[in-house]
Amino acid sequence: MRYVNCASESHKEKAFCEYMEKELEAIGIPYERQMLGNEVVTDGWNILARVPGDNSRKPFLFVFHLDTATPGNPVKSYMEDGRIQSRDNSVLGADGKLAIAVVLEAVSRLKEAGETHRPMELLFTVCQELGLHGSKYADYSRIESEEALVIDHYVTGEVLVRTPSRHRISVELIGRSAHVIRNEEPGVNALKAAVEIIHEIPTGRINENLSINIYDLVALSPSNVVPKYARFDVEIRCFGDSIREQIRTKVRRTVEETAEKLGCRYNYREEQDVPEADFGKNTEMLKRLEAVYEKTGIPMIKARSFGVLDATWTDRLGIRTVPIGFNIYHSHSAREYVVAEDVKKMLQLAENIIRYF
Repeated sequence: MRYVNCASESHKEKAFCEYMEKELEAIGIPYERQMLGNEVVTDGWNILARVPGDNSRKPFLFVFHLDTATPGNPVKSYMEDGRIQSRDNSVLGADGKLAIAVVLEAVSRLKEAGETHRPMELLFTVCQELGLHGSKYADYSRIESEEALVIDHYVTGEVLVRTPSRHRISVELIGRSAHVIRNEEPGVNALKAAVEIIHEIPTGRINENLSINIYDLVALSPSNVVPKYARFDVEIRCFGDSIREQIRTKVRRTVEETAEKLGCRYNYREEQDVPEADFGKNTEMLKRLEAVYEKTGIPMIKARSFGVLDATWTDRLGIRTVPIGFNIYHSHSAREYVVAEDVKKMLQLAENIIRYF
């Protein structure tokens, strides 16, 4: 609850970065700051910490993100009926901070008990929620681990073996402005063109392999002037290259045909900012994890998620990675909450991962 009360919306993580450094100092965990370049828009920084352990064994890495979704400032957490939640219209911020709290508590307990375990590295990243930027541009030359666990899924017991690619499309329509009463030279309504295109694009969870969202529709104009300019963005998350190419082709063709029909010019930009990830290939890690879950009394379930995670970059950059989940309900909304009783089981799982993984 202390952690979530220290607001850290994406791009504005400085206060929580400083808070976490004080926490690490209090626990006795050495750390270093990783300042980031202009690619990452933030007032904060990544933090890399090292938990000493049995030097005869190789370290493994935990990855956490310090930022939360919006609206997350201020956060006023409270407990009621066994639930930890936030007052007013703020997200709780358990997405990110629950994993940090549980793992640091587990480290503290094992440290106080004098238990030995594998050495660990802890990477805390910024700007995860808006593009995985902290993990994408982290300094991995400072990391020794060859294996990583990322706690950034919402179901305790579920272990992710696949996450989707994310593709973004930006569409601009340029029409012709005119006063609404001019008949001899009527305008070309760019907003109308944008709306027609949007109407032709399916949205939501299309099927088990495809999710599409349309957002940021903008067209500013006085009430008596035909809108000359409109823009909107499309996000595509999908499993499988062929599916992605089909929907990309459909969107582009719809933009081209509608713009031509209505007499608009257009600009069309697209990029894949997150590749699809296959964590199921890390079979030896999954076998060891399954033994840890069994020892904790939690059935391990292999699952897929439409979420995009820091795990994509650690795995892609050569650190074998598996994402795992802790129970969070209604994440990214003002209804977000955590059940206090669940946290006990999460803590037991985290302790056993540190002991036995």
